Amino acid sequence: SPADSVGVGQAMSHDEREQNDLLSKLKIKEIEQGKARSALKKRLVVTLEDTTATSVMMGATLFALYGTDVWEAWPGGPPPIQFDWVIYSVSTLVFVLFLGEFLLLSWAKPQYLMSFFFWLDMLAAASLLPDVLLLFQYDLWSALLVSAGDGGLTMARAGRAARAGSRAVRIVRVIKLLMLARRARKHKGNHEEEDSKIGGRLADGITQKVIIIVGLMLFTTSLLDLLSASTDADFTTSLRTLEDLYVRCGGGGALMGCRTVREDCAPSRASNDTTCHFNMYLRNVIVDHNVEFGGMCSEFDAEADPEGQRRCMFGHFDRLYNFTTYTFLGTCENQTMRYLRVLNADVFCNEEATKNLRTSPTEKVDICHHANDEGCADKSASSRVVFSNIPYAQGQAVVNIVQVTFIIALLWVSSFLFQKDADRLVIRPLSKMAKLVQGLSTNPLAKIEESEGGEYETDFVERALKKFGKLLQIAFGEAGSEIIGKNLGADGDLNPMIAGRKMSAIFGFAIVRNFTDCTECLQEDVMVFVNTIADIVHRAVKDNEGAPNKNIGEAFLMAWRLPDGADITGPIGTIADSALKSFVRACLEVQASEELRKMTEHPKIQERLPGYRVTMGFGLHVGWAIEGAIGSMLKIDASYLSPNVNMAARLESGTHQFHVDILMSETFYSMLSDDVKHLCRRIDRVTVKGSVQPMSLYTYDVPPCHANTLLELSADDSLDFWDQFKPRTKPAYRIEYAKAVELYLNGRWGESKEIVDKCLLEWPDDGPAHVLLEVMQNHNFEAPSDWKGFRELTNK
Repeated sequence: SPADSVGVGQAMSHDEREQNDLLSKLKIKEIEQGKARSALKKRLVVTLEDTTATSVMMGATLFALYGTDVWEAWPGGPPPIQFDWVIYSVSTLVFVLFLGEFLLLSWAKPQYLMSFFFWLDMLAAASLLPDVLLLFQYDLWSALLVSAGDGGLTMARAGRAARAGSRAVRIVRVIKLLMLARRARKHKGNHEEEDSKIGGRLADGITQKVIIIVGLMLFTTSLLDLLSASTDADFTTSLRTLEDLYVRCGGGGALMGCRTVREDCAPSRASNDTTCHFNMYLRNVIVDHNVEFGGMCSEFDAEADPEGQRRCMFGHFDRLYNFTTYTFLGTCENQTMRYLRVLNADVFCNEEATKNLRTSPTEKVDICHHANDEGCADKSASSRVVFSNIPYAQGQAVVNIVQVTFIIALLWVSSFLFQKDADRLVIRPLSKMAKLVQGLSTNPLAKIEESEGGEYETDFVERALKKFGKLLQIAFGEAGSEIIGKNLGADGDLNPMIAGRKMSAIFGFAIVRNFTDCTECLQEDVMVFVNTIADIVHRAVKDNEGAPNKNIGEAFLMAWRLPDGADITGPIGTIADSALKSFVRACLEVQASEELRKMTEHPKIQERLPGYRVTMGFGLHVGWAIEGAIGSMLKIDASYLSPNVNMAARLESGTHQFHVDILMSETFYSMLSDDVKHLCRRIDRVTVKGSVQPMSLYTYDVPPCHANTLLELSADDSLDFWDQFKPRTKPAYRIEYAKAVELYLNGRWGESKEIVDKCLLEWPDDGPAHVLLEVMQNHNFEAPSDWKGFRELTNK
């Protein structure tokens, strides 16, 4: 029924909502778990690469490099073989550390898997596996070589090559750890300095290539040693000869020794005595391969009397050897040849004398000659000789220690020197350029230091980049700082048409008077003329907390940025004083400039404007504006849009009407300090076109300039600016004039006229006084009936 259908639909909707809620919770839980895993991985990587962990792994790596060699080269001989479990146990611990670090980094560190150091760490861990197996009395290298059917010398040499390869991997691991430690120290010493990405990649690349070169060199040297001409041939030939002589004298099979016993054999005995043949050859083999007999005959000079030394050696041997039982009566453990078996007969010592010889390091050379596939296991068909290699192994251990230390030092120094050159020639200049761009994106108006000359391309690029930066600052100015910052600090396409932002500032407008006449007279020289004026005005503004913004022919727009949310009804530091100071300075400097004076003395200018000297008008107002880019993608100007900017321009225009150099709005005047306010005077109260809000107008009576050069005009830093360039009106004059203006605003024009007349007697050229007198005169010095205390300026 319809009711049942509605119930089923509601139930399904309820089930769907529950399912969606469950899926949302699971998804949130999965996201949280992912964040937790990421945080855990990050902490793990930081822990594994900090100073403590690096020091532990460095110690483990140094043990892996030096441990067995120091053990073997211990003064007075290596410790007894029964204590080898100690060093193999430590090797096992090091293997666990290597393997643990490798596995943890593979899981936690980004971009580590299958990287260069991934393979390096894996090989370093794998290289310790043979040492770990020795703890369980299993020699991996010997087992592999025996299964390959190699001889004793080849096995020993191959074992050395394998261990050399292992050392090579561990050596480069030391370099890796040293590199990490150096980075950690550098980062710890300068927390604010961010690592250079290209520097890190270049350093890693250099280190990797040096590691590969040295690693290949070590492996190649080991392989060449393995492939050298020396083999077991000499020893197997001796064994084969002994076997032949032994069989001829009746030995072998069930018989131990020759069939005939001879103890009086001598080289002069008949050649058909097979027993003596065997005995004499056996004596030669044993004496020739035991340096101990040579030590017993040190009184003989081997070069001057070799035969005498040899007879002495044979004599000592004969006293220690029983040819009847073929047994050696001396101490087998002190002999170089520890064991010799010819077929079924132990003819020199026994296998017991070989048990204290290590296979790793290679302290014994075991050579076997056999006639069938069973090898040395079939004693009736094989012969065996075992030599003690302890003196060589000890010497090789010392050589290994010196070699490893030298290679580490060579690797580290070469890597450091390569990186030093790369850092000096590439990384450091690139980092400086990157910091310059980052600095401009953060603070586009930051001062850019000049670069010293250099001979490299990077120096040229750096200088060019700094010039580009300065051109950006000059071209965009303070109003374009956000455009520079956002485009330099962001990825993606260039976007100069960013949205504007509202800000507050003091706006100053300046204009060169009679500029049209100067342009017509100076022609192409007018560019030099206006740029000279601009340089004076801009420097005066820049030196006083302001920023030039726009150049419009003979007019210049300046701005003094205020803090966001600033209260403009009162002083904010000294920024308003600085704005007025910059215009007073500019007004005086354009008159004192010798360069401008030479231009204005141009005959055509003097003919048109007799006695002309550069004069300017300045307007100052404060308020909000929209700061941003004006134009299109083809051409933009970074400037300000606001009625307050227009007000500054109208105030500048009003300087012509009031015949003053500087005209200030009431709002700007309120921001001046009290000391500077006393130096200014109110000259009128008006409304301008486009505004119904009356405002009082103020001026600063710039003193006349008597200096003929800028040097003569330059201010004395030890004196206050306002004391050096006081207004041309005295305080009493300004007080009287203020009374006249107050009477004028209150509609008492007759009384105001009397005071203005007195002021003009003191200063006949006072422009504001003439204007005020003219305004009142137009109404016969009677205030209109609708007078409200202000008038409207008729001109824009």
